[in-house]
Amino acid sequence: MSEPLLSEKELTRLRRLALAGVRVQRASARGERATRQFGAGQEFAAHRAYITGDDLRRVDWNVYGRLGQLFLKLFEAPGRLRVVIGLDASPTMDFGAHNKWLAARRTAAACAVMSLSGADRVWLGTLDSTPQSFEGAAEARLVETLSGMKCAPAAQASPRALLQQVAAGGADTVLMLLSDFQDRAAPMALLQECHRRGGRAAALCVHATEELNPAMEGFARLCAPGFDDLKLRLDARLLELYRQEVSRLRAATAAAVRATGAAWIEIDSAAPMEPVITSLSRAGMLASRPG
Repeated sequence: MSEPLLSEKELTRLRRLALAGVRVQRASARGERATRQFGAGQEFAAHRAYITGDDLRRVDWNVYGRLGQLFLKLFEAPGRLRVVIGLDASPTMDFGAHNKWLAARRTAAACAVMSLSGADRVWLGTLDSTPQSFEGAAEARLVETLSGMKCAPAAQASPRALLQQVAAGGADTVLMLLSDFQDRAAPMALLQECHRRGGRAAALCVHATEELNPAMEGFARLCAPGFDDLKLRLDARLLELYRQEVSRLRAATAAAVRATGAAWIEIDSAAPMEPVITSLSRAGMLASRPG
């Protein structure tokens, strides 16, 4: 049996925190809290059974016509956060002695736990999948879903479904994007859309130590289909050029991310959860939960 993504100690700590959205932050500055309850908002959220005394104007008469039972339509009230958690499941994420994909799912689970305990609605998915919706007492189901997620065997497709969720939430969106940014196209599209809609975003760049500072040396054999083997000697000079190129690319990616207004947070796949929480807090993405 595999270990859980998060320990009970980590879960207890995370449930005391909340992700901070644009409107929630503004309300807090005035000593208020934005509503996160169902109300007469613009986006349909769910049905619930009619209870005597409920407003008949909120009854879904189409459902009554089909089922012969009264159900009320519930809508998300403005100010209720829509937390969109997108994971890059490309093959490059399945790498490292301390696996990047495991670190990404652990961090995603932490973000989701903080959101669900604050009554926010969470949309969770990989960059090329249709995201699932979670709310209320769905913590165990969400963590179980993350535990079963696999890296994709091939390149990612367009993140169209996640883009739709970011657009629908507008300024009430908090986007948490976990990727190694080795392919920037899909992650940057999501960050730019969130910025355009007025939401908040954090780009959590997951890396393994071996990527930034490889220790290999000697001969390596490369074999491409249809070609003869190619031998390449890896020496200190070549490794130093590699490190410089990686540093340049990461700096350029960080600058592009920050240009969208998103926070740039680097996560070592070997790091425990506490430094990740600290980085999110320093980036202004967290708030302590009242009471």
